[in-house]
Amino acid sequence: MTIETSKQEVWEKQLRSKITNLLQRGLTSFEDILPLCDGAQPKDVDRLFKELKDLNFDVLQTSADYKTKFFFMLPAANPLFFQWWYTLESQELMASKLLDIYRGQNIACLGTPTLAATLASYSENITLLDIDEDIVSLFNDVFSNGSKAKVHDVNHDLIEDYEKKYDCITIDPPWYPSEFKKFISRAIQLSKDGGVIYCSIPQKLTRPGIEEERRELISALQACGHDILYIEPNVMKYIVPHFEEEALKNSGIGTKNQPWRSSDLLVIKVNGSEVLSFEPEVKREIKSFSRIGNSNIFRVFLDKTDMDIDFAISEVGSFSETISKRDSVEQVNLWTSYKQGFQVKDTALFNDIMVLWSKGHDIKETVNIIYKNNIYGKTESNLKKIIEKLEDYTGLWAMSAELPVRRTAEEIKKKNDALSSEWASQPSDREHGNKSDGFRIEFQRDRDRIIWSNGFRKLADKTQLFPLEEDDHLRQRLAHSIEVMQLSSTIGAAFGLDKDLIESGSLAHDIGHTPFGHAGEYAIDRMFNILGFEGGFNHYEHGVDVVRFLEGSYQYSMGDSHNGLNLTPEVCDCILKHTYCDKGDGPSQENIWKYTKHKKYLRCGGYSHLEGQAVRAADKISYLLSDIEDGIKLGAIELHDLLACRLFHRAPIDFRIKKGDFLYSKFLEQRGSIIKLLMEDIILESTRRISKLKSKNDVFKADDYCIFHSEQIDKDMGEIWDKIQVAKLHLDPRVLSANMKASKMVGELLLLFTLFPEHINTQFRVEHERLNATEYMKYYRDQHKTIEIPQRLLAFLPLDIMIGFNLKNTQYIDVYNLILAKDYVASLTDKKLKKVYQELQS
Repeated sequence: MTIETSKQEVWEKQLRSKITNLLQRGLTSFEDILPLCDGAQPKDVDRLFKELKDLNFDVLQTSADYKTKFFFMLPAANPLFFQWWYTLESQELMASKLLDIYRGQNIACLGTPTLAATLASYSENITLLDIDEDIVSLFNDVFSNGSKAKVHDVNHDLIEDYEKKYDCITIDPPWYPSEFKKFISRAIQLSKDGGVIYCSIPQKLTRPGIEEERRELISALQACGHDILYIEPNVMKYIVPHFEEEALKNSGIGTKNQPWRSSDLLVIKVNGSEVLSFEPEVKREIKSFSRIGNSNIFRVFLDKTDMDIDFAISEVGSFSETISKRDSVEQVNLWTSYKQGFQVKDTALFNDIMVLWSKGHDIKETVNIIYKNNIYGKTESNLKKIIEKLEDYTGLWAMSAELPVRRTAEEIKKKNDALSSEWASQPSDREHGNKSDGFRIEFQRDRDRIIWSNGFRKLADKTQLFPLEEDDHLRQRLAHSIEVMQLSSTIGAAFGLDKDLIESGSLAHDIGHTPFGHAGEYAIDRMFNILGFEGGFNHYEHGVDVVRFLEGSYQYSMGDSHNGLNLTPEVCDCILKHTYCDKGDGPSQENIWKYTKHKKYLRCGGYSHLEGQAVRAADKISYLLSDIEDGIKLGAIELHDLLACRLFHRAPIDFRIKKGDFLYSKFLEQRGSIIKLLMEDIILESTRRISKLKSKNDVFKADDYCIFHSEQIDKDMGEIWDKIQVAKLHLDPRVLSANMKASKMVGELLLLFTLFPEHINTQFRVEHERLNATEYMKYYRDQHKTIEIPQRLLAFLPLDIMIGFNLKNTQYIDVYNLILAKDYVASLTDKKLKKVYQELQS
């Protein structure tokens, strides 16, 4: 084989590997792949792309555990371990670079835990070696399928099992010549012959003399027979750790804490096993402590080497102003991740103090426990002085959430449970992790996420029944949701149900409503039925879509990145089942459950829990009252309409009108009496029904709703629905006109955006794209991969005379375009949809 032939084969193999990895990462078009092929000619990329594109590659998908369970949970950085973490962008770019070459091969990460986690998230089997026990423990907890981590200090010899085993090793040594020699030497010992080391090195202006240090390092490696493949500048960026932030602040330097430190990348090919000479440091036994598992917020470190000082503890003030190992400061044997440094006389005593602090004991308990053990020969008073001095220096106990003045999340839950009855629901696990924030319980977090969501805020401009421009004081969906919360909370309090779950379910129950309420909902539903989608469209299902998938704010979250709001299943159950009618024009209970995409996440297809039933009942009461009030205000309902219904003759309701009285004023006067009658009935009747149950599990198997009206009041409400809401309000010319206009606008925009998705708001399109490869789109693609829009539905567009439009473009449309259009149109408010319609159609 000639040298040229050998080069051709290597090049061909590398390009093939590159295209394979791009396909595995989900890129599917030649246009997307070509610019990422490192300058390869289009003809060569096209040849291999056509050969490889139809092969069944497993698409590389990063695990959600990578960010939420590892990177954002990393222990607070130890300043004496020189722990600077790579930024997320740097981790992912470097992981992509390595996967292009080493996918499926043996990779070791020595002192690079963030990169190890990124690689492991792509289902790679990674070995992490790191000095920090907390990091090793976290890695092993998160990545249990093949990847593993082991505690290792580069000053100590490698474990034999790891030697000469790896094709690729990544290292990020502290930036001092002695540390580079240690890390690179251990990496050489890890490497197979011909393996490659990727090493972060300081840039040329990091400090005086750094260029000379780099040259000496490269010369030493070459003298050992190893090859320097290349040095790539400015590759990895570092997040500013808290200890550096504190040091800069203490030294009077103001920064905005943006990443400012970067490294070059030195790439070394290992030939043989010769290592660099270095002097290992004396072994130090260092322990870390954190308060009840909060290691990612704050840690304390103890070097078990006693200091010869006068008092038990002494502060080293200059420690807090330094970062570099070159800075001359006194040695410390106790320090914190906040860059506080101390010398302690008896490390065994301080070890016991820190153990008790980490377990949650207060100062008084710590003093008592150590004094009773009586192993240090100190009086109780003396022990108290030592611990109080430690507290003066560090504020360890003051920063803890468990002080008597503040309740912990556990205490809040305990008191909440004490106020609740046996019928109250308990939260199930969330879809994307369940870590508490420490000051709210689960359903409280659900409620707060809903209140801050885009979907909830938009309810302020979505029609209840009448078009909003008729009167500024008419109901919109937001006011209705708050009314439902008030009524359902009253019902729930009578039975000791969970108040926070009821509030969450009430506020979110209509979050899936389209612009113009049921008119917009019906228009989309009919379109989906015409286009052949089982189950059509309804605001119950779409409401759960919104909170599980479509809300995009958490995809930007640094600490909890995911689709949707990550609500508990119990709140989603309220949304899906808040009407769940068994008859009438709306979707039936059976059909909603039959066609829902949320079966795996929700409990069952039966009735909702009692909190959900309270929301349903309150929704019906609010609807009845608000529709009648708005109808009277607009003159669509008169006194004889009310008196034709049995409910308005029941005590304590009194609709006798004196001369000069206005019906609207009389209704406001009697509204409290109507609510009293309906609420007393529902509470009394529900008491009777619930008392027949043996446990709250029977709620889901009952023959009927456990929280609802008596048969007679239910009939009365049905009579009002038939005689007033359907026969009068729904046939009011203003309602009919608004519904016709809404149906036309919603239906036409849905089709227009399906044909021309580029006209959808850019930010919405970018955020929605993340759903293309999820179970959300799989649900629709399992029904249709492409759709065809019948020409009769497109008569409103002059497609046959439009420049550049081929009528065949209405065929074989990617179903994603339809779902994107549906979600965008449904997200719009009434005013926004009118504006968009006018801009595109006028």
